[in-house]
Amino acid sequence: MPPVSDNALRRLDLPVMRRLEGLLQGDHRSAARGDGLDLADLREYQLHDDVRRMDWNATARLGAAHVRDYIEDREIAVWLLLDMSPSMTFAGVSISKHAVLTEFTTLMCRLLLGRGNRAGVMIFRDRIERTIPARGGRRQLLAILNAVAGAHAGGRAGATDLKQVLTDAAAVIRRRALVFLVSDFISPPGWEQALVPLAMRHDVIAVRLTDPLETRLPDLGFMTFQDAETGEQLFVDTHDRAFRDRFAAAAGARDARLRAAFEKAGVDVVELATEDDVMDALMRFSQMRKASLRRSA
Repeated sequence: MPPVSDNALRRLDLPVMRRLEGLLQGDHRSAARGDGLDLADLREYQLHDDVRRMDWNATARLGAAHVRDYIEDREIAVWLLLDMSPSMTFAGVSISKHAVLTEFTTLMCRLLLGRGNRAGVMIFRDRIERTIPARGGRRQLLAILNAVAGAHAGGRAGATDLKQVLTDAAAVIRRRALVFLVSDFISPPGWEQALVPLAMRHDVIAVRLTDPLETRLPDLGFMTFQDAETGEQLFVDTHDRAFRDRFAAAAGARDARLRAAFEKAGVDVVELATEDDVMDALMRFSQMRKASLRRSA
């Protein structure tokens, strides 16, 4: 893929950004409570509250633990954790998951950086291989898009270690941020525990990339499947209805485990299949986030 130029970016602005403009970052101060400098409220401490917001003077004066709520800042730091592991090259009925990741990153960076926010990227396979520190401006947008375009999915075989990736990301991202974890979440178990502390400190959104053939197999006869992460091969008979049913049941069980892990960590999820329209999915999710923030406020 050739480098992304400034002229190409301007051509993208007109048809794309008019639909997305204002969906995640408004022109006015948010009604939601968050990280900022302006005090919005003083209330009693609850179990989920950050102890760093404790108002010790009010606590001593009122005889009960109280915390401060602040008006949310419009400017936010955004981090995108991008999965470039071999499983992202899978392309079934449509385009590859890597192509969807590239489109999502382009739209999200253009939207957020256009509002004066700062964005950074971590590209990983079995571990984090490249980090672009969070900065703002058009140069940063071009740097991110060219880094993503140049980081081809695949490479050496090896299972993605999401646990190590999340642990390393938590050590790098010190200040509270909006974190997009863009992956198919094909990884050995155990990463769910590393997601919880990251989500407690940051606003984490899981962008799960899927392909329809990962959940249902067509009847195509004898076929050889290869695990893109480990290289392991398996010869199967897709004529066998019982096998197809077991495959669908295993995929359903994995989906249930992922949903439970995200719910436990308090992480919002964007489901993106390779046959979906990325822009429409982002618009639906943005409206859902707005409604969620209004309820929280």
